[in-house]
Amino acid sequence: MSITVHARAPRGEAPPRLGRRIRLDRRRFLASGLTAVGAYVVAFRGVTWIVGPGKAWAAGVDTFEPELADTLLKMTRALYPHDFLGDVHYAQVVQDLDGEVSGFDDKERLQMLRGGMAELDEAAGGTFVTADAGGKQAALGKIAGSPFFEAVRSKTVVSLYNQPEVWKKFGYEGPSYDEGGYLHRGFDDLSWLPDPPAEASPPVQAG
Repeated sequence: MSITVHARAPRGEAPPRLGRRIRLDRRRFLASGLTAVGAYVVAFRGVTWIVGPGKAWAAGVDTFEPELADTLLKMTRALYPHDFLGDVHYAQVVQDLDGEVSGFDDKERLQMLRGGMAELDEAAGGTFVTADAGGKQAALGKIAGSPFFEAVRSKTVVSLYNQPEVWKKFGYEGPSYDEGGYLHRGFDDLSWLPDPPAEASPPVQAG
């Protein structure tokens, strides 16, 4: 995930666009942190923004309208829910989906996502975004296996779990080949795993 820290924008103004990066307000970011959830989606001057709690961060998308971006944000979290991951990580998935759609000239994939949103809302009996956790899971179960479901699911698997910040949340320190391997770099320091019982290892044999 590419993160750029910026000074707070003037009141009523959106932060400047710097490619398709996620932008952070340093003071609010330090106060809320990346683990905060509760992002919302707004449109500003023709650009859709996913905005973090307290406006600590904002992720701009080029193609999705607010309704679609919000649905995908909630859908990706419902597909792979982790309470310890903030919405900023799921916003990265939405950005990656948006970037993928922006690369198609025929807009067929965009129409598929829009149609899938309508299908998902119908399955939720209203709107997927406003459904409770149980309603979201039930709605996803109804459309499981559809082209829309599979497109979002497969993208989420790659985009969400390929973020170094997410690796850290799971205790994975990242690849070590460029640092000489794991032998002298904490191969056994996984504090989030319990120690094995003594009987799991045979006694040391005397030479």
